[in-house]
Amino acid sequence: MFKNPFQVAVVFALVALGTKLMLLLLNVQHDNTSYVTLAYMLFLLCAVFFGIRSNKITQEKMTSFGEDFRTGARTASYFALLVGVITYIYYTKIDPDFFPIKITNALAEDAKGIPDAIKEKGFAEAKTLFKTNIISRNAIYSPISQTTYTLFGLVFLGLFHAGIFALLMKKYPGFKK
Repeated sequence: MFKNPFQVAVVFALVALGTKLMLLLLNVQHDNTSYVTLAYMLFLLCAVFFGIRSNKITQEKMTSFGEDFRTGARTASYFALLVGVITYIYYTKIDPDFFPIKITNALAEDAKGIPDAIKEKGFAEAKTLFKTNIISRNAIYSPISQTTYTLFGLVFLGLFHAGIFALLMKKYPGFKK
């Protein structure tokens, strides 16, 4: 089925892109973004599993824990890089209005608390707090920061999955079929 870890990563990255585009076409990309995060974690889990499994199938001899871990880590790294590129392109070219809408919604929620902040802390301090919120929202909700969070999160999670799957596939035989 799959010949190498890069091929596995490409297939699952394309599935992740398809999921993201489907949410965009259905116009539900702003409703709950945690589903995208959970879907990426599921796709990463599947990519690491199939990456290690494809390596075990292509090898004539028994593979060691280290070989399985390296294969899983390589698959996870390829997947993370591809999804990072997809994330950046998605937020800059395909849906560039995503973050302005997120920032507007977040600042509208923050604005509801301004009267209470003025009563508790005074006008000058509430103004400073709101300015800080604007700056932090602009930093958090940007294509570069989201790409960075996605990339590093998937790499570290992928290393964890690679270790777990390498251990399980070493312990339980039968993953070559």
